Amino acid sequence: MKLSPLQNQVGGHDGVLSMGEDNEIIVKSSLPQELAFYEESVLHPELASWMPAYYGSLTLTRDPAAIAAMTATEDGKDNNESAVAAAIKAFNGYPVGDLLPLNTFDQASDKDPEVPQPVEKGEFDDECICLENVSQGFTKACVLDLKLGTQLFDDNASEEKKARLGAVSDNTTSGKLGIRLTGFHVYDGEKGEFIKYSKQYGKSLTEATILDGFRAFFAATLGPQRMRLVIERFVNDLTDFLATIQEEELRMRSSSLLLMYEGDVEAFDNGVLEEQSNIAKVVERAQAHLERPEEDEEDEEEDEDDDEDFEDEEVKQKVTDMRLIDFGHSTWTPGMGPDEGVVLGVQSALSLFEQLLANDYPEDV
Repeated sequence: MKLSPLQNQVGGHDGVLSMGEDNEIIVKSSLPQELAFYEESVLHPELASWMPAYYGSLTLTRDPAAIAAMTATEDGKDNNESAVAAAIKAFNGYPVGDLLPLNTFDQASDKDPEVPQPVEKGEFDDECICLENVSQGFTKACVLDLKLGTQLFDDNASEEKKARLGAVSDNTTSGKLGIRLTGFHVYDGEKGEFIKYSKQYGKSLTEATILDGFRAFFAATLGPQRMRLVIERFVNDLTDFLATIQEEELRMRSSSLLLMYEGDVEAFDNGVLEEQSNIAKVVERAQAHLERPEEDEEDEEEDEDDDEDFEDEEVKQKVTDMRLIDFGHSTWTPGMGPDEGVVLGVQSALSLFEQLLANDYPEDV
């Protein structure tokens, strides 16, 4: 399967990859702590609903000899179309070529299945996590990585790292507000290009100027009415997310909220129309269900088929999206209450967005 560099990355570490027919899966290096956090998130469905879907782990190898062997065709020619110097060695710890077929444990078979053995990690191997590419569904995605929390280091970090990241928090908006703009890009429809803002720009912002940073993020050439809709949706998302995070007992160090909105006017309007069409379909089906006094099994099966078709049609063109990402230094902490630094950050973002609505995008625009 082809691996490609991720196109919409605005923060985090370099080297994030994507794969799939439409690059719908993100592949990034991961610490065991992040894998454990994702795997345990199934026990926390309210928070998991804000996270990218988790598909498992991959072992990538950068061993030149192994890559040549894995990507060669029968005639010996290299069949690796990707510019990425890596190949997939294992999925969820097991060799890809040895994964069991669906009928391995067929009771009609007289042969005992040969169960694959976990692969051992080699010198050139890299453990990666596979996640939903949440930027899928946008045409020109404007993306902001918003770092959460007042404490940016693990409790078990070295004293040097604690001092260094403590200073970052104290000298940026992380310390007082619990948020920092880590990097973002905005689509300029008039120029037909993205305007990018670096991590250093975010670090330069203060309590007095952070609102200007958000103004820069919401500067896509969509017009005031569309931009008000964007910010209103993020206000609603932040309100709902705040209620969720206040109930979760965890510690998140250097996690982020990823905020995305469509920067192309035509795609934006198409997305809104698709949403309205989907809502109309839901209302129509609900009304038809209420008007049908008795349903036989055939009717119920037809309804289920319709629901499945509707789910398949749901995501075509997104308008906005907000997700919680980056859990390399996050842990579940039962009995310890919520992460107050993260709660402060969400409250700060919510307050700033409400200020933007009131001052920059009043309802009569």
